[in-house]
Amino acid sequence: MSVPAGSTVPGLARKVRKVLDIRSESVEVLNSLAALSGVYQDNSTASRRQLKANIEERSINTLEQFLSAAQAVFGALQDVQSELDALSSGCSAINAALAADRTSSADLLAESDKLQHELAVSEKRSVLVNSFFNQYQLSSSEIAALQDAEIGDTFFDALERVGSIHRSCRNLLSSHHHRAGLELMDAMSTYQETAYERLCRWVQGECASLGDMDAPEVDPRLHRAAEALRERQVLFRYCAEEVATARHNAMFQRFIAALTRGGPNGMPRPIEMNAHDPRRYLGDMLAWVHQALASERELLISLFGQDNQSRTSGSHADSPSDVPSSSALLDKVLEGVCRPLKIRIEQVLTANLPLVLCFKVSQLLAFYGRTVEQMMGSGARLTDTLADCHKLANRVFHEQLTARGNKLMQLKAAPPKDLALPQQVAELLHQLRELITTFVSAFNSNQEQQKAEEEFAPILDALVDPALQMCQNSSALLGHKRVGKSPEPAAEHIFLINCLAAIRSVLEDQDCCQSKHSVLTKDIQQHLTQLVDENASRVLQSCGFMAQLEHDRDDQSQWKIDLPNADTDQGAQQILRCMQSFFELITQDQLPHFRQLQAPDVKQAAASELGKELHRAYAMVYNAAKTHQQLQQSIEHTPDQVKTILGIM
Repeated sequence: MSVPAGSTVPGLARKVRKVLDIRSESVEVLNSLAALSGVYQDNSTASRRQLKANIEERSINTLEQFLSAAQAVFGALQDVQSELDALSSGCSAINAALAADRTSSADLLAESDKLQHELAVSEKRSVLVNSFFNQYQLSSSEIAALQDAEIGDTFFDALERVGSIHRSCRNLLSSHHHRAGLELMDAMSTYQETAYERLCRWVQGECASLGDMDAPEVDPRLHRAAEALRERQVLFRYCAEEVATARHNAMFQRFIAALTRGGPNGMPRPIEMNAHDPRRYLGDMLAWVHQALASERELLISLFGQDNQSRTSGSHADSPSDVPSSSALLDKVLEGVCRPLKIRIEQVLTANLPLVLCFKVSQLLAFYGRTVEQMMGSGARLTDTLADCHKLANRVFHEQLTARGNKLMQLKAAPPKDLALPQQVAELLHQLRELITTFVSAFNSNQEQQKAEEEFAPILDALVDPALQMCQNSSALLGHKRVGKSPEPAAEHIFLINCLAAIRSVLEDQDCCQSKHSVLTKDIQQHLTQLVDENASRVLQSCGFMAQLEHDRDDQSQWKIDLPNADTDQGAQQILRCMQSFFELITQDQLPHFRQLQAPDVKQAAASELGKELHRAYAMVYNAAKTHQQLQQSIEHTPDQVKTILGIM
């Protein structure tokens, strides 16, 4: 069969297309060709024709090799299967045995579960019991600390533990555990009473040793013991009184020793060696008592605390008044020095002390009285003792003041020739100055200074008023007479002004004397005005002005002018002569200079007031004269000129 030209066999064409469709650049094709290159070294036509057969042959060989190798593996798998079958048989046997055992041990497991539950309950109960014992029972070491161990921190910790348990038992009483609570409270009460009795005996021994030392160091254990004993008021009060009694006896003995024997080796010296000096004697005694008071107060506060602390501490206190306060204990300690101190102070006060010294002693007692009252309170025995002594000192001082004043008022001695201050008043003012200095030094705060004037006023009146009365009595002897050859008129006023000014100078710049100072200033001004008026009248009389001038009936400090004859020649000439005489008098330094006035400021004020008075009189005459035609051209000097000559500003 022939094939037409230009046509191809269908199979061949299909193979050709398949070959053409192959992508020779793909990785698979390239790998295949590379594998063929390793199989065939010679690329010949025969090799290419036998390609398929060779490939099939190689595949058969490969499969045969795989089968040979698989036979060994298959044998091993069979062995494994045999082992697995044997293992499965063993497991089945075990399961059967376990099932049989589970059936036989079911009761045992149930019993074990029951026991586990009971064990958990028992452990929980054990925890609760241990917690209860820890909360409501004492350990053996704590019991030993309460009963046998030395008093110390361990003892106090155990005692606090007993108290805590005792308070916790109240919670049991409020629940359904009444019996347990009562039994535990009874046991703790027994421990507490034993411990408190033991502690009280220890405190008594320690307190006994406190009386042997002047300034003992307080053992911290003793302070803690006192705090613990507040829970038992009877024991606390007993121990507190033991301390107070021991310190009371020691205080008395130390005070007597300080008075009679002094310190160790004679230093400091015995206080009674200064009995000849009352102020130093009392000052040393009071200073010793104040120092002892401060140390004893510190000791008692370190032991028993402040009063407010003692009132609030202690949960079983019956009432605050049952607990002795630190102030009450301090009062008892210092009670021993009250009587010997008071006796010696009274001996000093009844020994006719000088006035100033008596006042200094009174102020010294007042100072220490206030100081002690601040430390101990107003009801303490030592406070009352010093208050009584201060009252006695005041009474003795005021008796001396009264006697001194009465003696001064009975004196009627004539003033000195120079009208100066009498010697008796000068001595009194010296004492007054010392009294003021002593009194002012005792007042420091502004609040006290406000009360100073009210407190010092009776003393000031008792001294100043009799002195003024004596001066009045002496001035009455002068009358309007001149003293010796003194050219000064109005000697009475000069003498009184000198006395008043001297007294006022002592009261100058003293807060406690301001009222009396103001009164004296007014009195000085009154006498000064009268003195100036008398001298002005004398000057005006000497120059003839008094014929034209007279004092106003309603106001004696004002002048009235009357020139009835000024229009006549004779009257005009008389007025001109008077004015000329006046001008000559003031220009020739013939005015009074008040030389007998002792105070420079008062003397200057008197001269100034005199000048003003004369200027006013001259101005009235001048102004009245200028209204008359006959005098207008004749008057030479104006009031301003007179004012300049007199030096009036």
